[in-house]
Amino acid sequence: MLSWPKTVKCPIIVAFLLLTTPAVAQLSSGETAVNLESFEQVWSTVRDRHPDTTLNGLDWQAIHDEVRPKIAAAKSMDEVRDALNGMVSKLGASHYAVISGELYKPLEAGPSSDATATPGVTVTVVDGKAIAGAVEPDSPAARAGIKPGMSLEAIDGDNVEEILQLADASGDKETRRLARKSVSRKLQGTAEGKVAVDFIDEKGAKKHVELARVEPKGKLVTFGNLPEQRVYFESRKLPGGAGYIHFNEFLDPVSIMPQVEAAVKSFAKAPGIVLDLRGNPGGIGIMAMGIAGFFVSEQGKKLGEMKMRDVTLKFVIYPRAEVYDGPLAILVDSGSASTSEILAQGMQDLGRARVFGTVTAGAALPSDIVRLPNGDGFQYAQASYTSEKGKVLEGAGVTPDEIVRQTREDLSAGRDPVAEAAEKWILSTRR
Repeated sequence: MLSWPKTVKCPIIVAFLLLTTPAVAQLSSGETAVNLESFEQVWSTVRDRHPDTTLNGLDWQAIHDEVRPKIAAAKSMDEVRDALNGMVSKLGASHYAVISGELYKPLEAGPSSDATATPGVTVTVVDGKAIAGAVEPDSPAARAGIKPGMSLEAIDGDNVEEILQLADASGDKETRRLARKSVSRKLQGTAEGKVAVDFIDEKGAKKHVELARVEPKGKLVTFGNLPEQRVYFESRKLPGGAGYIHFNEFLDPVSIMPQVEAAVKSFAKAPGIVLDLRGNPGGIGIMAMGIAGFFVSEQGKKLGEMKMRDVTLKFVIYPRAEVYDGPLAILVDSGSASTSEILAQGMQDLGRARVFGTVTAGAALPSDIVRLPNGDGFQYAQASYTSEKGKVLEGAGVTPDEIVRQTREDLSAGRDPVAEAAEKWILSTRR
């Protein structure tokens, strides 16, 4: 759950939070002064905004007095950033990092917030490679012969594998997640423009095409300072009769919640329901409580708690008038974050759902990014979250009950082993 200030033009920059930039000449006295001012802003922001007023028991003033001389003596921006990141790392929490100002410029070349048209292909990452996932029927990608399972090598000449490798080298899970999201964003643009892509099929043959873009499916909605998002919902019956529900983001509750309700009612006699949260980055947290209410009949149950400086949000579930009490399977992957993780972990803790897929993003906290006087950025968390059983999701994510991975071969063959495993479990619960 990220909140992006208007001064930050492109959210994909966070995908490169911890990458090292080249060393520069010794800093001038003026640069040192600005770096000290930036240090004070980072230090005071943590002091004033960290959700725990005790800062996890740290003597924050003592840390200030220890780090400030390091900033004053730093001979390069690398040393400044190392000192600042070392300071905030003492908090032992994710979503605290200094972002190199040099990384903004090349990444701000991505699509603007109103450039949401796509060539009709989604990208997933399998074994460190960007792979074509779903391809929309009759889309520019489909008409050009792009098929699920093809490997994406480059977008407008930019090597995709290099982007992913740089993010992996950071060793930071949040960095990797947002780097992968940035690859998908690079496919976006205006409906009038085209994007040049290089794919490799399963036989190793290269395919270079320029794809037109079309407006994607879904309703265009806004939330906070985030760019406009396309939100869509789908439901259907799986081959074995289980109901299947999927929506891509926890946004637009006025539209999404009635559709979830209608789908659950239509599956009242189904042997089970599969709720697919794969690739869902989250959104409005309270929607998790509303959706849980379709499947939990007991009063007073919670999905966990989120603590902020001045308030604690308890994710209390309020059962609906009609509750589905059959088997519930939840599908997740590394793209499932924020509200998706809260819902999946909460339902798993309650023993109300069995979770399938791969470990989630481990990024449940709301955070903000501000510009520092020296041009760098600073990301900081505004809350802490724990599940009902006391699990902290940050940096760890939700661990599925059954680990099921989708391979490139599965995509090429049009198979979804994760959904298949979930339905197999549902059908096995029949007596």
